[in-house]
Amino acid sequence: MPRAEITRDGVLNAIAEFETLGRAAFLDRYGFNGARDYFLLHKGKRYDSKPIAAVAHRWAPDGDGRALTALELSGGRADAARRLRDLGFTVTDPRDASADDQVATAVPNFQNAYARFLKNVAAKQKGEPFASFNEGVVAAWEGYKPRLRARALEILGTEGWYGAMIGTGEILRRTISAIEIHEDRINLTNNLVFWQNRYGHANRDHRALLEAVDRPATRRLLEQAIFDLYQGGDEEKVFARLSELLGARYPLLAYLFFLKDMNRFLPIQPTGFDQAFRELGIGLVTLRKCDWDNYREFNRAVGTVQSELAHVPTLEPVSLIDAHSFCWMLVKLPDAGAPDTGGIDPGRVLGARAKAIVNMRFSIEHTVGQANGQFVQRILRNKELMLDTRALDKLLERLLDLQDNRCALTGIPFRFDGADRALLPSPDRIDSLGHYAEGNIQIVSQFVNFWKSKTPDDEFRRLLDLVRQVAP
Repeated sequence: MPRAEITRDGVLNAIAEFETLGRAAFLDRYGFNGARDYFLLHKGKRYDSKPIAAVAHRWAPDGDGRALTALELSGGRADAARRLRDLGFTVTDPRDASADDQVATAVPNFQNAYARFLKNVAAKQKGEPFASFNEGVVAAWEGYKPRLRARALEILGTEGWYGAMIGTGEILRRTISAIEIHEDRINLTNNLVFWQNRYGHANRDHRALLEAVDRPATRRLLEQAIFDLYQGGDEEKVFARLSELLGARYPLLAYLFFLKDMNRFLPIQPTGFDQAFRELGIGLVTLRKCDWDNYREFNRAVGTVQSELAHVPTLEPVSLIDAHSFCWMLVKLPDAGAPDTGGIDPGRVLGARAKAIVNMRFSIEHTVGQANGQFVQRILRNKELMLDTRALDKLLERLLDLQDNRCALTGIPFRFDGADRALLPSPDRIDSLGHYAEGNIQIVSQFVNFWKSKTPDDEFRRLLDLVRQVAP
């Protein structure tokens, strides 16, 4: 980079903008292609390293306040990746792995499987297309996993473990509690391990843990192995010991390793994932294969799916657990057109932008509801306005697209995630004396709407121009 040095805060700002805009819009805005090999890893997600480093230049202390272009920055390990690593970030590099650890990045049947996934998600969402793993039916079904892990780690409290606890039963008690999570108050249940006593004690994955509570010798062996798992012991040896002590209960072992590090280890249900791998063309079988080598291959296989998903232009950064969810949903979602089996529908989760649209609609409905019902009466009597709930949502969505997710008056990007409430989108009447009707609505930042109040639109724009003229 022939320019000022980027900072860690600048990189975090670039990541925040990436998250707000989404991957496709971010790359398009700054004129970059997606990465193939070099990805910045942050909080379990992957970001294209070269564009992130280039945009971080906007916040360089001695810079000129602009992002670098693709021609001003080299990708790969020599420039962008190196500078990100110098700031303490992790960046993937295909040459970092040994020959034995190289995994084929292509998933033979990915395109066909992904197309079917999109079709089935849209059918389940009554025509709404799949947008990301953080919203819609996928988030409703699968979004509990990071929350479950966080709750389990809170119960385990491994940072406070010490050697004298081994054999006392305390480690075992905490481990059992971290498995048997069923908390209606926060709508959280552990579905990753078969622990509930529905089909008899003999079929519970953690049966050996329960029985060891009153068996001091076995209890000590189990607590030693679990202690070693979370306190830096040899992972391969710990896996083998736990497999023997737990009766090769693959889902339970995978769950315990998932709690240790969700960026490397994933939960497993062999029957379901074997079916997903067959559809994807991945030649791996996990059923009755509970050993360290098989588990490593399982995590690598899901990693190859993550790489394929990362190359889908419209997707936000895809984490390893997102790829895990994709594989699971691939086999669990009913095919489009198939009859409903009658199970409980968990609904869907709105993304940050979709939530903002709903909140703006509520704001408008509340405002007109305070205006003696005048606007409500007009909607009912003048069908040409088409401002019922669905039409209003569609109008707000079109305006956000038209405005490129930026404030109509300042051009400042919205922060749909609420990290800065002043930059949340807010509906504004262009003519404050008029109605919330098509042609009289623009979307501005909340602070702009507050400042503008009842000032005529032309006058407020004039005042903004004056501010811009004297701004440094």
